[in-house]
Amino acid sequence: MKKALIVLEKEWLELRLQRTLLLATFFLPPLITAFAIAGFFAVGKITASTIGAGAPLPPEFASLSQFELGQAIVGRQFSTLFLLVPIFIPSVLASYAIVGEKRERTLEPVLATPIRTWELLLGKILGALVPALGITLACAGVFVVGILSFAVSDRVRGIIVTPGWVVALLLDTPLLALIGVALIVVLSSRVNDPRTAQQISGVLVVPVVGLLFGQLAGVIVLGPALAVSIGVVLAVVAAGALWLATRLFRREVILTRWR
Repeated sequence: MKKALIVLEKEWLELRLQRTLLLATFFLPPLITAFAIAGFFAVGKITASTIGAGAPLPPEFASLSQFELGQAIVGRQFSTLFLLVPIFIPSVLASYAIVGEKRERTLEPVLATPIRTWELLLGKILGALVPALGITLACAGVFVVGILSFAVSDRVRGIIVTPGWVVALLLDTPLLALIGVALIVVLSSRVNDPRTAQQISGVLVVPVVGLLFGQLAGVIVLGPALAVSIGVVLAVVAAGALWLATRLFRREVILTRWR
């Protein structure tokens, strides 16, 4: 475990030198948060009479006024973005931590050390997950404060900041991010371009996008029970993905195939 923490410290030191990665990690979530709160506030003040016209809406939207409806739609869409960001950012960081490091020829010295494979992967996984999840959860907290402060009614607050959304944010998205990082580790011995690994792991956003459209159409109600059930399934998948990543991460193959 001590060696894994050393790898984690090394990852954070290298992250400080990667301005592009720092920009993606620490600038994107605050930007989304600011835009979400500003848009939510604006819709609560000025809204079009045709908003939501012709589109299927969840049953809880039926009794809302025009201003409430506008805020509910905009707020729920932005709330789903906070379920997507914790998936994207760790995938970007992990792809550069493994694939990008190999392209820069800084991975070979690490692979030549007596560090165990699981310690190496644990350090790199934590190096991608911890900063991304930390900044995203902090911004999600600011988003919640903005919703509670600027909502035109308690009904709007209850529609956007639901217990199911909170559980999904704290439980499901970190597990999806973990699966994404493990998937990149599996792909690391097969590809030599960070963007390729990111694109392949991007398939994990499909369930979240499906959840968004399902909620807006009223087909899916994301309650705490459903969020926890999804989390249990994701935990099993994540454990399997980590086991598979450890088994498939072959040092010799990476050193020889990527030359």
